[in-house]
Parts: sequence; C-alpha cells; structure tokens
Amino acid sequence: MPFVGARWEGGELIRLRKLRAHLAQRLQFELRPDLRFIRSAIEHDLKGRLAADDSENKKAAVVRGSVWLARMLGLVRTKLLILDYPDFTLENLALLSDEYDFVIADRALHRCDSLEDAAHETMRVLKPGGWFVHTTCGLDLTLGMPIDGRRFAPSAFARLFPHSCSISTGGGPIAGWISSRKAAGAGDPEPTIATRRAKRKWYQFRPRAARFGVVAIARNEAPYLLQWIAHYRILGFEQITIYDNQSNDGSSRILAPLARAGIINAVYWTDRDNRQRRAYNNAVRRLRPYVEWCLFVDLDEFLVLDPGLTLDDILPGNPEISAIGIPWRMFGSGGQRNRGSDLVVERFTKAAPTFHRLVKSLARLRDVTEMGIHIPKRIAGRITDLRGLPLDLQTPRTEASAARINHYFNRSWEEFLYKRLRGDVIAARGQTYSLDAFDRYGSGEVELCDALQLAPMVREEVARLRRIVCPAGGND
Repeated sequence: MPFVGARWEGGELIRLRKLRAHLAQRLQFELRPDLRFIRSAIEHDLKGRLAADDSENKKAAVVRGSVWLARMLGLVRTKLLILDYPDFTLENLALLSDEYDFVIADRALHRCDSLEDAAHETMRVLKPGGWFVHTTCGLDLTLGMPIDGRRFAPSAFARLFPHSCSISTGGGPIAGWISSRKAAGAGDPEPTIATRRAKRKWYQFRPRAARFGVVAIARNEAPYLLQWIAHYRILGFEQITIYDNQSNDGSSRILAPLARAGIINAVYWTDRDNRQRRAYNNAVRRLRPYVEWCLFVDLDEFLVLDPGLTLDDILPGNPEISAIGIPWRMFGSGGQRNRGSDLVVERFTKAAPTFHRLVKSLARLRDVTEMGIHIPKRIAGRITDLRGLPLDLQTPRTEASAARINHYFNRSWEEFLYKRLRGDVIAARGQTYSLDAFDRYGSGEVELCDALQLAPMVREEVARLRRIVCPAGGND
C-alpha cells in the first residue's frame, strides 16, 4: 500500500505541475509600449554611431523590431539578417560563430530567460572587432521572465561582457543602451544550443475530428515552425501535431500559444532511443479516433501538389489501399553559406535530378497498427505509390509525380551546422550527421520552383500565426 500511495502522490504532483504551467501560460502577456520619447532618447545618444563602420561587405544580425535602430546607427549599406522573435532569441541566435560584424537588438532583454546566455551569444556570433548595441526600457515587461535589474540598467548589464572593449553605456532606466566591440582573442565559446538545459514544457493536446492530419517531431526547429505550420494549413491539413523533442531554443514560445489557440496539438517528448518512431506511434494511438488520413514528415519536408490538385485528389480510389508513399525530392544548399529571411522554399530551389528511392507516407490511421519512419510497419491494407502500384524502395524514381515531398535537408552551411548540433532525431542519443553529409543528398543540378506557388498564401498565414504567438508586436 505505501507503494500505491507513492504512485498516487506522484500523479498528483504531476497534475499540479501541469495545472501551474497551463495557468502560467494563460496569464502570460508582454508589455512593450511604443512611445515616441523612448526612441527619441535613444536617437539623441546613438544616431550615426556606427556609420564609420558601415560597408556593403559587412553583415548585421538584427532582432526583429530593431531595423529602425540599425538604420539610425548608420548601417545603410550593411546587409541585414532580420531575426524574427521568437523564432530566434538572444539566448539562442543559431548563427555561425565569429561571423557577423554587428548584432543589433532594440528592447529585447526583457524577453530573455538568461541574460548570461544573451551576452554569451551576442559575443559568440560577432567577429573580433565587431560591434553590438542593446537598448533597454524600464517599461517593458514579460510575465514569466526572471526579475533582473540588469535588464534595465545598462551599466550593470555591461559586466556580462568581459571579452569586450570600447564599452559604453548611456540613458537611464526608462531608455538606456549599451554598445561595445568584441575584443581580439575572445576565445571560441560553444553555442548555447549545445549547453543550455531543456526545461520540460506542458502543452495543450486537444484533438478534433479531421479528414487530414500531419505529424512531425522537432528539436530546436524554432526558425522553421511557423512557415512549416502555415504551409500545411494552406494545403488543407486540419490537425497538425508536433512533438517537441526537448528543444532548448524558442520552440515552446511558438508551440504553446498556438496549441492554446487550437491551431496545433503539441506534445513534449523526452529524449530516448527510437524517439521519432515512438513519437509517431504515440500519435497513431492518440489521433486514430479523430483523424482519417495522416502524413508523417519532418520540419524540413514540405508536401507539394501539382497546381489545381487537393489532398482529396491524391487519395487512393481502392479501399484496399491503406497508405500511399509520396516520393522524396532532395534539395541542396545552392552554395549558400548563411541564413536568409525568406521562406525555405523560396531560398532553396536547386534539387537533385531525380527523386530519392525513399518515400514518406500518407496513411489511413484506422488501418495502421505500427508506424515506421518512412512507411507503416504493420497495416491492414496495402501500401502503394500514387498510381496504385507496389512500392519499390530500392530504385530512385524518374517519372513525374502529382505529389512529392520536397526535402530541404541541407539548407545553408550555417543551418546545417546547427542541424548537426541538434543531433540526428532518428539515431540514438548523441549521434549526429557527419560533415560529409552536407549537399550529399541534393547535388543541386536542377532548378525546381514548384513549391513557390503557395509562398504568397504561406506568408499571409505566417503573419497571422505570428500575431497569435507574439501579440505585443515588436516588428518594424
């Protein structure tokens, strides 16, 4: 009986934690007043401060809502990489080390879980001699973030930058700023994605009846979540379920509000062997009563249909077919080194000349007993290709396909290195991709722009989803 009591108490503790987490999420809000006198105070001290270092050969990482600050500082010719929030956070910039000439962030410190990590990442991505500028405002507030006076006192925040030089601060608690350069020989710190401890999250999971659903497992994919969700919503997937595999970036700041709004389902998934297959089969069990057809893909995979087709058009007419295998088309980096601000499907249009031999599956859940990574392992009916023919997983396909999965495995070199830091979701814990894997799967021999047909609608949907995720705004 004591053992039973211990189990009961543990269950009660878990329920209390979930209740507290859900309550905290519902109470979360952000205050970031856009008052003219705040900008005026900053402009008075910083106008033109970086103009002498401005050059078309330089790059600046600019947190969304800070473009005006970059321009006011005098960065007119410098190439700006705009980092949307919370796709990117100051604590996890997901950029190459020693790569950028400037890091500009206007009033972003109140959104940080850890000021130490924010300072660490700022210095890490800067080239030696590169400048950073952070501004602060005592009126900014985000519930749930630690209370730390350094967020509003630049002179106190400055102590977090021991490897900087020419450091200067100004303003006051209402409108303050800190600016400095990265010193030469500042060391080679690890990205926080490799060091930050993931905190367990409690998400809403409220499935509803749907003809089409899509399931994915994601680890540190925050920069791609909104465009991926938007893409599948535009295609007609009514039930989107994402398993968060212990992400330590800004993923939870996107998934939690969207799950709370009923846009998606989200599940926090602990790290273990076979985690992708286990997540897929957990989804099969939980969604089977609600979803008729379900697609199982990754965050770098985008289903594309021929113009004019709908999801219903690719379903098999034979009731004996329980799943269809949709062919993979691998895309390369196109020679790109760094991230960009456009959609993934817009940035990468160089594909392998033929389809890959493997597929991803759209399956009727009532017929699936066990789901594998690519095809069902146990299924009531048959699995075929889109033409109703038996699958051949040994030979790359050369014929056209009315539906295909565009697989953006590499993206840019910068993004690929962060994919390696995340690790291989399919493999055992600690295993990752070799450097030789870059561009191995997409040689970039063919220009293929078939995914661009949905790009305008996806952009509109991303903007709508972002207003749910970040209602306080902060965009330029």
